[in-house]
Amino acid sequence: MAQAPTPATLLGQMHRFARPGVPKYVAMRDAIAHAIASGEWLEQARLPTESEYVAGLPLSLGTVQRALRALADEGIITRRQGQGSFVAPRRSGQMHAPLHCRFLNDSGSGYLPVYPQILARFDEARQGAWSSHLRAARVVCIERVLRIGSEFRVFGRFWFDPARLPALAALPFRKLSGENFKDIIWRESHQSVGRISQLLSTVALPSDACRVLRMRRGTRGQLLEISAHVGRDSPIYYQELYIPPNRRRLHLAADGRDPGLATTTR
Repeated sequence: MAQAPTPATLLGQMHRFARPGVPKYVAMRDAIAHAIASGEWLEQARLPTESEYVAGLPLSLGTVQRALRALADEGIITRRQGQGSFVAPRRSGQMHAPLHCRFLNDSGSGYLPVYPQILARFDEARQGAWSSHLRAARVVCIERVLRIGSEFRVFGRFWFDPARLPALAALPFRKLSGENFKDIIWRESHQSVGRISQLLSTVALPSDACRVLRMRRGTRGQLLEISAHVGRDSPIYYQELYIPPNRRRLHLAADGRDPGLATTTR
């Protein structure tokens, strides 16, 4: 069975995530999440025990437990009774810990799984809300479709500065389709997505969105406009999600660290 790095290794990584005003459990959580997202910790790797973390890190048991609980709630690790904590396997094609497409399941205890697919990536020549948000010399747009469980699709446009997030501009579509973009942001900037502004409105879905969503032209749906930041309110991406009529409730987060509900159902 694969073994995750020792507490001593994690201690060195935590220094990159410890920032003024950030609780210690958040720094520990961010360091572990980054190690997993970057591939340093393999799927099914066994994490050290809580007592091993306490012995090897300048953290209390309560802090360690809170960090591990947050990781488990996000589906980044799994905790098995009597066996310990392990790096969670990534389901084929399924987005890991979605932040914006959190559609509640029937019980309201978790989210429907999200399966993204990249459609296009291009330099954005138009001016729009993304321009004033990013304030970048060059802006790249990624278009993708996100399948929500087996129920419906969402059409998304994601704008970013390629100078800050070069991997998003360079990775092949096949690789990008299996990634959660916030994981790439962790790897590129060593910062978690922080404050988020999300505006939801009812609109006539544009023709290109209707085509991708397989909806009749002129269908009315919802537009979710997202402005995201890292660090001290540094703009990192702008996104639009076009959502067709559906019966699901959407859980909107105000912060990128919001772990959401604990479970995701098929």
